[in-house]
Amino acid sequence: LLATVGMASAFVPTTLPLQRSPRVARSIGLRMVAAKPKPGTGNNGMNDDGFVEPLVQRVELPDVSHGFEYQIKTDKLNMKKLNAFEKVKIAKGGMRIIDDIEKLAAEAKEKGGAEFLDQDDINIRLKWLGLFHRAKYAPGTFMWRLRVHNGQLSSEQWRMMADQIREYDTGSRDLWDQMGCADVTTRQNIQLRGIRLENLPRHWKAVADSGVISVQSGMDNVRNLVGNPLAGIDPEEIIDTRPYCEEFTKKLTNAGKGNPEFANLPRKFNVCYVGSKEMFEHPDINDIAYMPAKDKDGNMGWNIEVGGLLMSTRCEFALPLDAFVPLDKHWELGAAIMTTFRDFGFRYNPRTKCRLMFLIDNMGMDAFRAEVAKRYKDATGLDLAPAETGLVPKEWTRRELLGAHKQSDGKNWIGMVVPAGRMYADEMDQIANVADTYGDGRIRLTVEGNVLVLGVPDDKLDAALKDCEAIERFELAPRPAMKGTVACAGNQFCGQSKINTKGYAVKYAQMLDEKFDFPNGKDFRMHWTGCPNTCGQIQLGDIGLLGVTCKDSEGNVVEGVDIYLGGGIGQTASIGTLYKAKVPIDEGLEAALSEIVVDKYGAVPKGQRKKLFGIF
Repeated sequence: LLATVGMASAFVPTTLPLQRSPRVARSIGLRMVAAKPKPGTGNNGMNDDGFVEPLVQRVELPDVSHGFEYQIKTDKLNMKKLNAFEKVKIAKGGMRIIDDIEKLAAEAKEKGGAEFLDQDDINIRLKWLGLFHRAKYAPGTFMWRLRVHNGQLSSEQWRMMADQIREYDTGSRDLWDQMGCADVTTRQNIQLRGIRLENLPRHWKAVADSGVISVQSGMDNVRNLVGNPLAGIDPEEIIDTRPYCEEFTKKLTNAGKGNPEFANLPRKFNVCYVGSKEMFEHPDINDIAYMPAKDKDGNMGWNIEVGGLLMSTRCEFALPLDAFVPLDKHWELGAAIMTTFRDFGFRYNPRTKCRLMFLIDNMGMDAFRAEVAKRYKDATGLDLAPAETGLVPKEWTRRELLGAHKQSDGKNWIGMVVPAGRMYADEMDQIANVADTYGDGRIRLTVEGNVLVLGVPDDKLDAALKDCEAIERFELAPRPAMKGTVACAGNQFCGQSKINTKGYAVKYAQMLDEKFDFPNGKDFRMHWTGCPNTCGQIQLGDIGLLGVTCKDSEGNVVEGVDIYLGGGIGQTASIGTLYKAKVPIDEGLEAALSEIVVDKYGAVPKGQRKKLFGIF
């Protein structure tokens, strides 16, 4: 089941077959039991205790607003071997930074910017509040990751977000410039860019007053809860994921106030609830995927998959836990998995081994399930039942989210492509105006970085579509390449990225759409990521492009990409493999992409389509 991916400099062509999702190889309607569970080593990789005694403990902190935190047991682990982030957490837990907002803002104002403050606070601990300092390319400014569980927002919340970036908007729409802007992410949430620490107290208040939160959204915490973007309006809905994403988020974060029970995980952690037949939620790459199921008595619940990950050194799809829980016990099961990870997960170097799947490797799936089952029973009094009959169909034609479509209540949703997920305050205003004027004021986000406006009645649909079309950069009926384009932040802002992913993503999508017709109507997904951390999820793209440095034909070091092919999602989920390494962007990428779309997606150069069909 492994598709190993090394650092960019170590990528080499591979002849390994594509890694398929476990559910592709068996009927989803059958019990989701792994044919060969991971056997485990019994060794936690840090000491000789195995998995008998937790490696962290609760410590009371009466002078801290949260009152306690979980800390590593210093007598159980070798402090010198801890990775650098664990050492920062020992010095001062990440959640404690919430008490310092006013103080840090005042210091930043006094000293002329956040870049002159304590670096561990600014570059690491503020991530517990969702604030990421852009130290390399935009020092003093922050990306602010907001939680948007199930991708659902009101128009009021949407306008509030636009207001936070408006003062930092320079008016430039050049994807190579620094400015205040917003991104829709692959975790179905919003990231605001350009935020300054000096102004954080009033930004924080505005966000909190609107009911949006950002606590525990970065570093070693659970990321945004992903659900069906059509939840509650989906004519083909299996289950409405909204209440489950909301309850999980509320308990995880103590209703946005912060919850130290889950704020010192070994590394980041992803969770989704699947409610759609298409698996719009991408369950394969989540640490916990809740899959809709029904027991033999007809009771709805969740089958559980665990351990999915895409990262620099390893990509593997989630595996069945062989577990079914009733709908109302979803949180208890999630908490049992998260605390098992917290208590036993790897905390040494390399940090790449600190994800949940590595713990499953070491414990073995049977022992991991037994530990989770024990904690689940302690919380509920119930035994952890084996997996039941899954409700996601084995085969299903993926529906279109973009354009106008009927909701289950007879009204319509309108889906718009946001090029590479990038938005500006004035564009967000226009979306909110459409939602309020024609819809019911609800807005949804997709993991592809696009936006849906809900609740438009038939008699307002034409006017709503006209106003959507007036949003200059957005598209209702997007051309194939732009429609399938996904990109991470890139080095416009992110210090780890090798290339400007959003800038190139839009440029080359436009190039392909202007150069080719796609007469066969084949959709394809083109994912860009700037570094091996693969925030742009290149392994899921039909075409994946990883930013690298390479040499051009004259031996100059230039920006380049490694090209991956064969990724997939939903019922045909698979992890792509390397097709061509170190392609210079300026010299060779147009030709390489052109060859791929002609060969694999039926692209025809503009002007030749009529000839091919015998019109001339």
